[in-house]
Amino acid sequence: MKFSRGLTALAGAILISYTTATVTMNIARGPNLNRRSLAARDSITAVLNNNITGGTYYVDVNVGSPGQKQTMALDTGSSDVWLLSSTADLCTDPDLQATLGDGCASTFNHSNSSTYKLVKKGGFDIQYVDQSGASGDYISNVFQIGGSTIKTLEMGLGYKATIGTGLIGIGYSLNEASDSRHNAAPFTYPSIIDTMFSQGLIDRKAYSLYLNDLDASTGSIIFGGLDADKYHGDLLQMPVVPTRLQNGSSVYLDLGVALTSFGITGQQRNTLNLTSNGFAEVAILDSGTTITYLPTSIITDMYPKIGAVDDSNGTGIVYIDCAIMKQSPDLTFNYGFGGPSGLSIAIPINEVVFSLQDILSDPNIQLPTLPFSNPCAFGIYDGGSTGPYILGDTFLRSAYVVYDLENNVIAIAQTNFNSSSSNVVEFQANATEIPKVSGLASSVNVEATATNTGLPGIGGGKNTPSGSGSGGGEASKTASVTGLVTTDAGGVLTGSTSVAKATPTTATTATTTPSSTASQSKSAAARSVPAFDARGVVILAIAGVCVVLGSGWFVT
Repeated sequence: MKFSRGLTALAGAILISYTTATVTMNIARGPNLNRRSLAARDSITAVLNNNITGGTYYVDVNVGSPGQKQTMALDTGSSDVWLLSSTADLCTDPDLQATLGDGCASTFNHSNSSTYKLVKKGGFDIQYVDQSGASGDYISNVFQIGGSTIKTLEMGLGYKATIGTGLIGIGYSLNEASDSRHNAAPFTYPSIIDTMFSQGLIDRKAYSLYLNDLDASTGSIIFGGLDADKYHGDLLQMPVVPTRLQNGSSVYLDLGVALTSFGITGQQRNTLNLTSNGFAEVAILDSGTTITYLPTSIITDMYPKIGAVDDSNGTGIVYIDCAIMKQSPDLTFNYGFGGPSGLSIAIPINEVVFSLQDILSDPNIQLPTLPFSNPCAFGIYDGGSTGPYILGDTFLRSAYVVYDLENNVIAIAQTNFNSSSSNVVEFQANATEIPKVSGLASSVNVEATATNTGLPGIGGGKNTPSGSGSGGGEASKTASVTGLVTTDAGGVLTGSTSVAKATPTTATTATTTPSSTASQSKSAAARSVPAFDARGVVILAIAGVCVVLGSGWFVT
């Protein structure tokens, strides 16, 4: 995960059944959902659950015959489905659990399934950006999700793991771990999206994602459809950015789009753009990443203006004064897509600021010296000068996103938080665009260049699907951009020109203090420990407070 290691297990997700051609359901802010009749095919809906960080979204499925309930993380940034075996080392070895601070949320016993088949012994081996991962066999079995049944699904079964939860990767099949040089004998197998389509459960390889706000305990995913009541305004479509390989060809590996502007709107509704005319970077929409990673050029300008203190290389946290939510409750961070003809998604301040109350109450946790007395955590990090850049859950909660893997397009609109109605529209076979799309946001030509793809015969290196960009290689961006958003007159948000760095404390930090590698880890690697240790949690429930800026600067 991109933030902490010791996270509590979620309450079980609630699965929905289907009996009509139209999906209609209400999602409550708590675990009690209003069950409605849902379609038997064409759209498959599963309910997601927030963990206490407000990130890492889970879904409950049943695998095998008879079905064994599995709680799994949902990840748009990778492409493999895999389970933890009941005999996995992490699940059975107390010493390993103590070392990693992890346990297993759910496991699968293949001996108890009459439909289990071994596909490739020892073939499964996946590793994420934080070096966590799992290895074992490729298998096939019955897979039930959202009340619908996939008769046969190929997936991994992990016998060795450093992640306490299985994972459902719903990205492009070309980004599967099996299709990399990290695998001794690369091969491609149908992804869960491909399989749903081939077995007639959906009419198009597309789905929509609604994470809802930070306080909500549930969101939803609809395979094969979208819910028109879950967003505000226009749903605009843009192309997925292809990855150019070293041999000159281009393929679709990651669900990335062109981010063309970024700005802050203050309390008085005055906006300061932090990107200049011609800005364009590839940004991957990744539900398996808890926080958001933006270019250094944006971060070095933004942090002083909001009083953020970067200690990502120390405690692993970017700190911000909790008072910002009281001082500037209407402040938003604005992400622009597609240039002047595109759209902007506004992220409210209370979606990116998190309470550290439990951390502060633990005497074993030593924070760095900070310029404010009431620190919170901030959910936008420095992604470096070359990327890859990730729009994680601190972005995605405020965006309704439709992913069309068949036509290689993505549509985005502003989320309608806590929507109490539903209007599901099914995707039609052979359609050339996403339904309900109001226009195109595609005036920008951006391409990700893979320097080390991990694909067989092209480059090399290990497969690191989610949050890695380009299937495990570092990706550089080349852009040809015209007519982008120009910078507004500045001065509305003022502050120092340098990013504040935390002063390390001289006290010894407990071994459970968030690691300095937290900013490199993978949110899809959701953690669950047998005995919860609050010291391991970096980001907790949202605080209902907000901010005076560090060093005396204020957001207006």
